[in-house]
Amino acid sequence: MAAKTRAARPTHFAVVFQGKPKVVRAFLHGLTLGAGIDATLYFCYTEGIEDDGRIERFAERFGLRASDCHVIVDARTSDLLKSLRKDLAAQTGLEIVSHRKVKSASMGFRYKAYTARHDREIRDALRDLPAGTKLRGFEHESKSDPKARGVEAYAPSHEFEARGEGTITGPVDKLVDLKRRVADYPLIAVDDIKLVYA
Repeated sequence: MAAKTRAARPTHFAVVFQGKPKVVRAFLHGLTLGAGIDATLYFCYTEGIEDDGRIERFAERFGLRASDCHVIVDARTSDLLKSLRKDLAAQTGLEIVSHRKVKSASMGFRYKAYTARHDREIRDALRDLPAGTKLRGFEHESKSDPKARGVEAYAPSHEFEARGEGTITGPVDKLVDLKRRVADYPLIAVDDIKLVYA
């Protein structure tokens, strides 16, 4: 009898480079392209992934950061970086100051909906999250006010109003993809992705 096998979940690593983000970006893209690796590279300052320092993250968002760059990479890229670590500073001027395995990630969210249809669509989407992710601590409340029927959208009272909030946990790549997909949806606000290290 053959044993059932599950597809291995991709492994990701958080790598902190001492060096300017533009230089790190160019280096990593050149390295993975030259090595023929179809790499996963998530730059924390552009993807909204929380790194170790709040002040540094604030500076990154305004292009002021010049000292280090936090990147999430796949296992093959991680192995390649480990093999180059000894000569990296001499050859490129960049230095790896931290290299940690990412165990999982989490992302808080909240939403407001002013129609029952939008509320239902959001709750249906939360029931149909990507494989490997989980919804935790979901709280939902809704209220109806028939007296507010026909009131304009910017009025203080609405015929229907729903609110929800919770946390989605899972692999960092799934959360980055999810965060990208909801970025243009005005009813949902998401927090930075928080990493859990192995």
